[in-house]
Amino acid sequence: MEDQRTGWLDWFSRRLGLTEIFSLLTSYGFFHAELDHRKEPRAALTEALSRPMPSYAQWPRVLGLLALILVGVLGFTGVLLTLYYTPTPEGAHSSTATILGEVHFGGFVYQVHYWGAQLLIAVLLVRVVRFFLQGVYRAPRELVWVCAALTLLVAFHSELTGRVLPWTGDGYWSGVRALEVVQAIPVYGSMAAFFSGTQGVAISELTLLRFYIFHIAAFPILLLLLIYLHFSSVRRVGLDPSGEKVREQVGLKEHLVNLAIVLTGLVGVLVTLGILAPQFLPAAADPYATLPGVSPPWYLLAPFGLFELTAGWLPRWVAGSILLIATTAFVFAPFLLGRFDGKNSRGLLIGLACLALATWIALTVYGADVS
Repeated sequence: MEDQRTGWLDWFSRRLGLTEIFSLLTSYGFFHAELDHRKEPRAALTEALSRPMPSYAQWPRVLGLLALILVGVLGFTGVLLTLYYTPTPEGAHSSTATILGEVHFGGFVYQVHYWGAQLLIAVLLVRVVRFFLQGVYRAPRELVWVCAALTLLVAFHSELTGRVLPWTGDGYWSGVRALEVVQAIPVYGSMAAFFSGTQGVAISELTLLRFYIFHIAAFPILLLLLIYLHFSSVRRVGLDPSGEKVREQVGLKEHLVNLAIVLTGLVGVLVTLGILAPQFLPAAADPYATLPGVSPPWYLLAPFGLFELTAGWLPRWVAGSILLIATTAFVFAPFLLGRFDGKNSRGLLIGLACLALATWIALTVYGADVS
């Protein structure tokens, strides 16, 4: 029987390149060592298992793996939700209500999907902060930072499109407030209006359909691509800025145990949040009746506060340009901070980062107050 299984493995390997396929999967952090795709599967695995490697399932390297698992959870639960969801203004709210009230385990899947999205953003934020504090933006790790920053921004976009899909009053008018902010940004605002099919800031049937397509297809593909590039870069240059080897070296058994612990803990957190802090479905949206007191998503409160603070004395496109420059600088920070690599400049860099964070928090508070 073993010889037969080996024969089938060799047969598939000669026709599909199983080592290359498995090597691609290892680039997402599920396997602790890199495979030589030029060799047969058994030989490549034997060689890889003989080299203990740092496990991605250990802190703080686990953040990237957590992000990948959460993307997988969101993809799985999202597919289940699409089986009953209707992406039209007439059917979006009623189909969501059907999922929550009539489909077996539909409410549970909905809650896990919602909280999975919130946890994904939280993990990506912590990862960016960790990269900055530990200097994981310096050469040769510039692309590690760029991928992390872009992943966070794509997650924001995915959350924004997702909050509109249930077609609730809160979600609809929060999306409208978000479009007001986005469309004030030069160049990017015009591109967003074109791809979303919006006329002004109204969310039409066409906009809902395109948000649905972006949410279930375009953004998940971008997230998977960016996470793959992140892990690929990490395998090439490592994550330790000091260049020292990670002390924790594990084999396959320890790595799989770590993965099981991470997966079990994450599922436990999602189930607990879904049961103890369920999100209820508000009333359906009425595009012709503005809902008072609705603010943009929390990650857009600072830009919203900036526009409100500068209204009347600064042209809106200038404030939008400031936001565009700040976002671009955030993504490409490694190429702008090269001169701060010295130890003497580290304090100045941290001070500037704290000032930027304080400004963002202050604008967020102001934006929440005036919304």
